[in-house]
Amino acid sequence: MIVIKNIDVVKSGRCLFKNFSWEIQNNENWVITGVNGSGKTILLEALSGVLHFPNGEICYDFIAGDTWEERYNEKRKQINYIPAHALDNFIKGGQELYYQQRYYDLGDEDIATVRAMLGENVNKMDKLNMPASLSIAHLLDVEVTKLSNGQLKKLLLLRNFLKGIPKLLLLDYPFEGLDFESRENLCEFIDFMSSHHHVQVILVDHHHHLPACINRRLFLNNFEIEKVDRSYISGIHGHDAMISLTSKVHGNDAEEVVRMQNVQLKYGDKIIFENFNWKVSKGERWALVGRNGAGKTTLFSMIFADHPQAYAQRIFLFGKRRGSGESIWDIKKRINYLGPEQISYLNHKGMSISGKDYFRDVHSKLDEEVLNGLIVYFHAEEFIKKPMRFLSSGELQLLMIMNCFLVEKELLLLDEPFQFLDDFQKERLTRYLLTHLKGDTTLILITHYAHDIRQWTDLRMEM
Repeated sequence: MIVIKNIDVVKSGRCLFKNFSWEIQNNENWVITGVNGSGKTILLEALSGVLHFPNGEICYDFIAGDTWEERYNEKRKQINYIPAHALDNFIKGGQELYYQQRYYDLGDEDIATVRAMLGENVNKMDKLNMPASLSIAHLLDVEVTKLSNGQLKKLLLLRNFLKGIPKLLLLDYPFEGLDFESRENLCEFIDFMSSHHHVQVILVDHHHHLPACINRRLFLNNFEIEKVDRSYISGIHGHDAMISLTSKVHGNDAEEVVRMQNVQLKYGDKIIFENFNWKVSKGERWALVGRNGAGKTTLFSMIFADHPQAYAQRIFLFGKRRGSGESIWDIKKRINYLGPEQISYLNHKGMSISGKDYFRDVHSKLDEEVLNGLIVYFHAEEFIKKPMRFLSSGELQLLMIMNCFLVEKELLLLDEPFQFLDDFQKERLTRYLLTHLKGDTTLILITHYAHDIRQWTDLRMEM
């Protein structure tokens, strides 16, 4: 049993939760939901024991100890907290990596493998009796920079559990960035740990199909409890924006934006894809779909001038073959790009400037009228003024999306743009893409979700 008694949560002089109370029974597994910035992640941090409270306390019936130090060490063993951006530090492993490094095959001999990340605990995997669907035995000798987001999340969870089975598992947006099969496998794993190892689960989520063990739901709004649902049955919740998009399929004489001819992606002896042919014409809207590890994000890197193998391939951008004399910056100035590595390596937790000042630093010539219009459209008036280190995952995602719209460019590449966004902001973003982009702006969107794919039904590339 966990009892939160009248806690105040203060960060950098700002009081977030005030006189907050909540009781969690032993047989309850919760999903915490609410609009972006409502306090979901802060509540998980409070439960994990990483926050100090000027008033109030949290009592756990599984934490014992006579001194503060003894109780603190017990919390570290019994409570396992996986933040939304835990992959940031995990993939670096204490090393100074650059975000494109996952695409390189040379010069990274010192990058840790899966086996090295698990260390001596690798021999304990059989003791978990985990479902075969979550096995990573076939990845043991793969460098972590070569893993997909889904594979990385599996590795992160397993490494934590191999150190010791906790009493409480706290997961912040665990399903973001995972394909359908990976999400189902993760649900299966969480249900297994809950039923066989008696792990209590509390997670943050907006709209996914959740593990069957989740039987309670908490709604937060502005750091207060808005609603408690104690009769919750896990399933798909939320709603799809009732909008459809018709993309005009251009003829052969349309201006060419991207063309790939017999492209191959290969790391050592492993072929990711080969004989890949694709043409994207000006003004088209594409959805790029496929399982984790199929090469979707890597394909974006070939377009956006980051991937070294692009120069040995027949890849044409805006009518010119890659490597024919243009610089990386000649390409980038014509493309707006949003990707997971870009956000991960921003390291916003150390940034004290506001979101608005961040835009001004990034863009030497910022159109304040355009910026203010985006702020109003996305209802960002409150969080845009906050220091970036205080932004929630959803607020940070929206900030980076808005950054893509500040300066119009010919090609817009969006890699999982809807992740971390609440239902309201997802609908706002969808409407913006449908109504505010110029007709000759080319859009390519990576997604794992069927309800997103329906927005781009005419043009779809499956990998």
